[in-house]
Amino acid sequence: MKVYLLTGCVLMLMMLNSAFAQKNLVTNGGFEDELYGWNNNGAQLTPYDFNTGKNSCAIVAANTENWVGVDQTIRVPKKARNIEFSAWLKAVNVVKGKNEWDGAIFTIVFLDVLEKEVGDGVNIARITGDQGWTLLSKKITIPDKAVSFKILIALGNASGTLLADDVMAKEVD
Repeated sequence: MKVYLLTGCVLMLMMLNSAFAQKNLVTNGGFEDELYGWNNNGAQLTPYDFNTGKNSCAIVAANTENWVGVDQTIRVPKKARNIEFSAWLKAVNVVKGKNEWDGAIFTIVFLDVLEKEVGDGVNIARITGDQGWTLLSKKITIPDKAVSFKILIALGNASGTLLADDVMAKEVD
């Protein structure tokens, strides 16, 4: 009898945990369905180097003259006040262009109903040089008048390779 009671309690806890787990707002954040859900501006899928699963997004640029990467625009959930953004990123020989803001970037831009930027974009990461797989995250308060946000992962006027995997956006308190 005690075994059944204990098993029942464990199952209840597991169900409660999954009921309160926050949903990832990003479509295909692990790039397991190729680049589905992402706007592709020169990125590729790679099965050779990834954080989890079977693929990651590889952004490769031979020179510092262009922006190459992916982005995804997502509606802000109703009544949401804060969102935690995270991604696993890896950089290989990233060299920034002439401007301070150039490099491998992970940036969030909030948009209004007319898809115009609300406030300044929030840069979660700007990477140069080499960096192994690293989880980068930030909790951001949603600005007034924002109805959606854009996740940008790119080599912005930078050369080298940026790998991205397990991109997430979750509503938090």
